[in-house]
Amino acid sequence: MSSNAIIIILLVLNISLFPAISALNQEGLSLLSWLSTFESYSSASFFTSWNPTHQTPCNWDYVKCSSDGFVSEITITSIHIPTSFPSQLISFSHLTTLVLSNVNLTGEIPPAIGNFSSLINLDLSFNSLTGNIPAEIGKLAELQLLSLNSNILHGEITKEIGNCSKLRQLELFDNQLSGKIPAELGELWDLEIFRAGGNSGIHGEVPEQISNCRELVLLGLADTGISGQIPSSIGELKNLKTLSVYTANITGYIPPQIGNCSALEDLFLYGNQISGKIPEELGLLKNLKRLLLWQNNLSGRIPGTLGNCSSLTVIDVSLNSISGEVPVSLVNLVALEELLLSGNNISGEIPSFVGNFSSLKQLELDNNKFFGEIPPTIGQLKELSLFYAWQNQLHGSIPDELAKCKKLQALDLSHNFLTGSVPSSLFNLKNLTQLLLISNKFSGEIPPNIGSCNGLIRLRLGSNNFSGYIPSEIGRLHRLSFLELAENQFIGDIPPEIGNCTQLELVDLHKNKLQGTIPTSFGFLVGLNVLDLSMNSIGGTIPENLGKLTSLNKLVISANNITGLIPKSLGLCKDLQLLDMSSNRITGSIPEELGCLQGLDILLNLSWNALTGPIPESFSNLSKLANLDLSNNMLSGSLRVLGSLDNLVSLNVSNNNFSGLLPSTKLFHDLPASAFSGNKELCINRTQCHMKDSLQGKKSSKNLIICAFLSVTVTMLIIFLGVMLFIRVRGDTFRKNDDEENDLEWDFTPFQKLNFSVNDIVTKLSDTNIVGKGCSGMVYRVETPTKQVIAVKKLWPLKNGELPERDLFSAEVQTLGSIRHKNILRLLGCCKNGRTRLLLFDYISNGSLAGLLHEKKIFLDWDARYKILLGAAHGLAYLHHDCIPPIVHRDIKANNILVGPQFEAFLADFGLAKVVDSSENSRVSNIVAGSYGYIAPVILQNMDTA
Repeated sequence: MSSNAIIIILLVLNISLFPAISALNQEGLSLLSWLSTFESYSSASFFTSWNPTHQTPCNWDYVKCSSDGFVSEITITSIHIPTSFPSQLISFSHLTTLVLSNVNLTGEIPPAIGNFSSLINLDLSFNSLTGNIPAEIGKLAELQLLSLNSNILHGEITKEIGNCSKLRQLELFDNQLSGKIPAELGELWDLEIFRAGGNSGIHGEVPEQISNCRELVLLGLADTGISGQIPSSIGELKNLKTLSVYTANITGYIPPQIGNCSALEDLFLYGNQISGKIPEELGLLKNLKRLLLWQNNLSGRIPGTLGNCSSLTVIDVSLNSISGEVPVSLVNLVALEELLLSGNNISGEIPSFVGNFSSLKQLELDNNKFFGEIPPTIGQLKELSLFYAWQNQLHGSIPDELAKCKKLQALDLSHNFLTGSVPSSLFNLKNLTQLLLISNKFSGEIPPNIGSCNGLIRLRLGSNNFSGYIPSEIGRLHRLSFLELAENQFIGDIPPEIGNCTQLELVDLHKNKLQGTIPTSFGFLVGLNVLDLSMNSIGGTIPENLGKLTSLNKLVISANNITGLIPKSLGLCKDLQLLDMSSNRITGSIPEELGCLQGLDILLNLSWNALTGPIPESFSNLSKLANLDLSNNMLSGSLRVLGSLDNLVSLNVSNNNFSGLLPSTKLFHDLPASAFSGNKELCINRTQCHMKDSLQGKKSSKNLIICAFLSVTVTMLIIFLGVMLFIRVRGDTFRKNDDEENDLEWDFTPFQKLNFSVNDIVTKLSDTNIVGKGCSGMVYRVETPTKQVIAVKKLWPLKNGELPERDLFSAEVQTLGSIRHKNILRLLGCCKNGRTRLLLFDYISNGSLAGLLHEKKIFLDWDARYKILLGAAHGLAYLHHDCIPPIVHRDIKANNILVGPQFEAFLADFGLAKVVDSSENSRVSNIVAGSYGYIAPVILQNMDTA
C-alpha cells in the first residue's frame, strides 16, 4: 500500500473518531494527499499552515476560496516541489487559478486537465514538464491565461487551443516544441500575447490567420525555425506593440503594410535573411521605440521618414549592406539612446547633428565608409558611454570637445587616417576603460596626465607615429590589462613603474626605439600572458625574476641588444607556448631548465646569438614543440636529442658547429639542406660520411673487412629469418582478409606525441562508444591500449563526386592545429582514409555545457557557471585579439563549449571557424554562418521578449 493511501486512511479515521475536533473537507484532504508526495523534502516546511484539524483549507497559505467555501485559487511559486502534476486536484470544479511556477514539477501534463471546467488562469511555467501539450486543454472554455513556457515540452502546438475562445495570453516559449503554428490560433479573437520563441523545431511560415487576432499586443517567435516572409496581413494588427521574430529563418522583404501597425513600439527582426530596403512606411509608426534589424541582407538607404518616429530610442541596422548617407531628418530623434550602424557601406561625413541626441549612450559607426572629420558637436553628448568609429576613412584630429563626454567608457577610432596628438583632456575621463587608436597617423607624446585616467583597462595605441618617452605615470593605471604601444617612435627606457600595473595580461612595445634594460619590476606582473619587446634597442641582461611570470604564454624579446645568459628561471614559466630571443647578443649555453617548458608548442627561437655548448638533453621533453630555430650560433655536439621531437614541423640549425649523424626520422629526411648548412662536421649524407671514414681508416682495413664480413653474414641471416617469418604471418593475414574489401592506407598527422596507432582507434569506433552527434559528424569515446581516453570525431563521409560547400575537416585541422590555449580543445591529430576522416581530441569528461544545463547531470551553481563563462571568454579573447591573424569561431553556443572536471571551459567544433586576414577586416561578410539562435552578435542587446 502506498504512503499516500496510508495517510488518507489515517486522515479519514481521524475525522470519523474525532468529528468534533477534525472535519476537514474533501478538497483539504486532496491537498494534504498531494503534500504527502514531497513532505520528505525540506520545502515541506513552507506548508506548515496546512493543518488537518481545520475544516477547510481556505486559511492555508497559497490557497484562496470562493464565497461559498470552495477552493478557487492555488498559487505556489519558487518553492522546490520535486513531484509530478497534482492529479489530486482534478476534482476541484470551482478552481479558477492554478499557478505552480518554478516549483520543479516533472512528468507530463495529464489529459484530465480538461476537467478544470472553471479554470481561468493556468501557469505551469519554469518547470521540467515533458511530453506533449494535451489536446484536452481545448476543453477549458473559460481559460484566459495559459503559461507553459520554460519546460521540456515537445510535439506540436495542439490546434485544439483554438477552442479556448476567451484566451488572452498564450506563453509557450523556451520548450522543445516542433511543427507549424496552427492556423486555428486565428480563432482566438481576444488573444493579446502569443510567445512561442526558443523552440527551434517550430517551422513553416507565420500563418496569415494571425491577423484575425485583432487584440494582439505581443507576437514573439524568436529563435525558432520560422521561415518565409512576414505576411502583409500583419498590418491589420492595430494594437500590436511588439513584433519579435529575431534569429529565425525569415526571408523576403519587410512588408510596407507594417506601417499600419500604429501602436508598434518594438520591432525585432535581427538575425534573419531579410533582403530589400527598409520600408519608408516605418515612418508612420509614431510610437516606435526600438528598431532592431541588424544582421540581415538589407540594402538601400536609411529611410528619411524614420525622422518622424520621434519616440525612437534604439536604431540598430548593423551588419547589413546599407549605403548612402545618414539622412538629415534623423535630427528630430531627440530621444535616441543608441544609434548602431556598424558593418555597412554608409558613407559621407559623420553628421554634426548627432550633438542634438542629448540622451545618446551608444554611437557605433565602425566598419563603414565615413570620411571627413569627427564633428566637435559630439562633445554635447553628456550621456555618451560608447563611441566606435573604427575601420572608416576619417581624417583630421580628435576634437578636444570629446573630453566633455564625462560618462564615456569606450572609445575606438582604430584603422582610420586620423592625425595630430591625442588631447590631454581625454585622459581626465574617470570612466574611460577602453581607448583604442590603433593604426592611424597620430603623433606627439603621450601626456603625463594619462595617470589620471585610472579606470583604463585597455590602452591600445599601436601602429601610429607617437614619439617621446613612455610616461612613467602609466604605472598609476592599476586596472590596466592591455598595454599596446607597438610600432611607434617611442624612445628612452621602459618605465619600471609599469610593474605597478599588476592586472596586466598583455604588454606589447615591439618595433619602437626603446633603449635601456628590461625592468626587473616586470617580475610583479604575475598575470601577464604576452610580453613582446622585440625590434627595439634594449640592452642589458634578461632579469632572473621573469621566471615568476608563471602565466606567461608568449615571450618575444628578439631583435634587440640583449647580452648575458639565458636565465635558468625561465624554466618555471610552465605555460609558455612561444619563446623568441633571436637576434640578440646572448652568450653562454642553453640552460637545461628550458627543457622543462613542456607546454612550449608554437615556437622556440634562439637564433642569431652567440650561444655555445650542446643542445641540452632535456630538450627531449619538448614533445609538443612545432618550430625550433637554433641557427647562427656557436652550438656544438650532436643533434641526436632532436630526433625524439615527434611534433616538430620546422627546424633550422644552420651555421653552428654541430657534428655527427642526423637523426634518422622523417622530419630530418624531408628538411632542405639549408636547414643544416654551415655545420662543417655535421654528416648530412650518411653514404659520403662512411666513405670518408673508410679512407681515414686504411691502417685497420683488415679488421674492418673481417668485421664487415661478419656483420653482413649475421645481417643476411637475420634478414632471411625475418623474411620467412614475415611471409608466414602475412600469408595468414592475407587469407584472413580474402573476403574483405581492400583497405586504403591511413594518412595520419599527429600534432602531439602520441603513444597509440590509428588501428588502436578505428577498431573501437562502434555504436556502443558513441557519446555525441552533430551536424558535422559522430563523436566516439575511445580508450587506447595505454588507458588514455580520447574523443574521436568521425566526420560524415562525402558522397561520390560530392564537393563540400565548406571543408569542415580542413577548417578544423588548420585552425586547431595552429593554436594553443588552455580554454581551447586540444587537437591531438587527424587521419584520412579515402572518404573517412577522423579528428582526435582530448576527451572532456563532463561533455558540453548544453548537456549540463538541459540534462541536469551535474548541478551547476553560480560559481561554476561563472568559471565556465570566464573560461569561454578567455578562449574567445585569445582567438580575436592574440591570434595573428585573428580567428572567428562563428558557431559559439552551449553545444560547442565543453566542460572539464573542475568546470574549465574548452571551446570546440571549429568546423565553421574563419581566419580573418587584413584584406577581410574592412569587408562585411554577407554569408550567415553558425547555428540559428547562436549567430554571434556584434552588439549585445538585453532582450526580454521571445
